Amino acid sequence: DAIRDSEYALVIHPVDRHSTTLFDNIRRFIEQQRLSGVMILPPLSENDAFAALFDELGCNYVRMGSAELADPAHLVQSNDREGVREAVDCLIAEGHRRIGLVEGPEGFRSAFERREGWREALAAHGLACDDSLVARGSYTFETGKQAGAALLDQADPPTAIFASNDVMAAGVVHVARERGLDVPRDLSVIGFDDTAIAATIWPPLTTVRWPIRTMARSAARKLIHPEAANREQSRFPTEFVPRASTARPPRT
Repeated sequence: DAIRDSEYALVIHPVDRHSTTLFDNIRRFIEQQRLSGVMILPPLSENDAFAALFDELGCNYVRMGSAELADPAHLVQSNDREGVREAVDCLIAEGHRRIGLVEGPEGFRSAFERREGWREALAAHGLACDDSLVARGSYTFETGKQAGAALLDQADPPTAIFASNDVMAAGVVHVARERGLDVPRDLSVIGFDDTAIAATIWPPLTTVRWPIRTMARSAARKLIHPEAANREQSRFPTEFVPRASTARPPRT
């Protein structure tokens, strides 16, 4: 949106974050392309070493993230922790007291922020947030199924589950229905991102909308007009999107 009527063109460069030559590959790409600026997406944006590399190369950059990672001229961020806290607060207001978490991959700042939002909401209401209520996923459908199964296999399973992205939430819904559970009558489920899957699975998924398009638009404007980058918006609120995957818990 931001570059459509400008003199700039968009170049997309996929990388393998597990590659042992990742830094060398990025360095070579930046030096060959002579880019005007780079928007760094999660999870690479969460690594301060990447910002240091761009500083060393003299290449302008903006980091996209779920928390404050840099000064405003080099950052667009959401408020994931607050967004998750609001979502879990809504589950508590409906009467849920055992609320599970399918968290994201270890080492991801987004996973940390979303876990903290879940933890803070439960703690504020004096509810348990122990390890038995947490299962780890990798932001994929299959790991969402596995984590959902682990939570539902407990002797006292949660009546609601917050999953740290929509794809894992869809996995939770899938495994719940495999077990004959009705969503939301027997189990409430909330996701995060508000991707296309949230509105197309059944039941439509209650979720937290990540403002990725407005964040990316602001990031591009910071790169196009670096002299005004500090005046461009840097922090973007998430939005709670209620749909049909949540309800009051059974037997309340």
